[in-house]
Amino acid sequence: MDINKVIIIVLLLVAVVGYVRLYRHYRRNIKKVRFLFDAIDNGDFSFNFPTEKRNKEDNILHQSLNRIKFFLQHTREEQMDREKYYEQILNAVDTGILVVDSHDNILQHNQAALRLLDTDVLTHMNQVKGKLKDEHLAKHETQAMLKDKHVRIIALSDVSHELSNQEVDSWIKLIRVLTHEIMNTITPVTSLSETLLKELNNEKQNAAEPQPAEQAKLKQGLETIHKTGTELLAFVNNYRRFTHVPQPQPALFYVEPFLERMAMLCNHEVEIEVTPKDLLAYADESLISHVVTNLLKNAVEAFNGLQSEPTTKASIRLHAYTNEQEAVIIDVSNNAGLIPDDIASHIFIPFFTTKPEGSGIGLSLSRQIMRVSGGSLSLHQDKAQGITMFRIVIP
Repeated sequence: MDINKVIIIVLLLVAVVGYVRLYRHYRRNIKKVRFLFDAIDNGDFSFNFPTEKRNKEDNILHQSLNRIKFFLQHTREEQMDREKYYEQILNAVDTGILVVDSHDNILQHNQAALRLLDTDVLTHMNQVKGKLKDEHLAKHETQAMLKDKHVRIIALSDVSHELSNQEVDSWIKLIRVLTHEIMNTITPVTSLSETLLKELNNEKQNAAEPQPAEQAKLKQGLETIHKTGTELLAFVNNYRRFTHVPQPQPALFYVEPFLERMAMLCNHEVEIEVTPKDLLAYADESLISHVVTNLLKNAVEAFNGLQSEPTTKASIRLHAYTNEQEAVIIDVSNNAGLIPDDIASHIFIPFFTTKPEGSGIGLSLSRQIMRVSGGSLSLHQDKAQGITMFRIVIP
């Protein structure tokens, strides 16, 4: 055979073998790259391409693939951290947030949305359509694009809470003006009447003859002025407490022994349940005690005011526990009967009372104490069981 032909055949064989080896090497590298992206797509970053005991080309490739993996892993971790950060921000606000797709599926929500809609699970708008019509909920809706999908972002807020705060602020301003004017007006009157009474009494002691009828009438009038003025001052001072709640001095205290002390003061059998037993609250114990004592006193008075004996055993209950936001809840309930709706809507208004000897300051002052303490006081009634409950929330 011609030597030239042999050389050509050998060169062709070498080229074919080299091509086959190159193709196999290419296929192996393609599989490695495909494996990389398949693993990343499945969220698996546990793999690592070896860089020891490899040829130079494989080391370069493996090092490059590992760099890509570490870069994408770092990017994914940063994204997850941002999502957790945004989720914490959403759960820290009092406004409920719902992200809803075009099929009314709820893609995302925060804790405030669960609380405002009084539910544990939110997956579809059909679950909450009726609750969204609540007049106490304000709804604001905006449109957005999320991953090429059209979504609605719904913001929910509790209007009743905002109105309550505005009403309290208005009452505080009004009471301050009234008490200031009344105090300025009545103080000199009572002081003057007291001075005149002292002078008349001194004249009586020094006089040898009985007082004339005119002088006796004047004395009686001055006594009336003084008595009325003194009662009015006491009345005003009582209402001044509503606008001058002391600044809370919070400290940790155990809830169960605190409630046991409160129960002993109300002179009535009280059922106490605290979960867990070592539940701690961070608040001004003296201010909270004023609120609990007032609620227990009202419960006892509710039983005393019944026209007939209750059909079931008179029960007053204190139940303390924590909610999902780790706030301490104290429920003060009794079965003395429900508060009528027309009265229940006014019980927290200053001066409002249905008791002949009541001042109308107890519940409004209690709510004001909880307000300055950062918590709340609200009324809840179970009409089916005939139970009235006041809920204290200590954040």
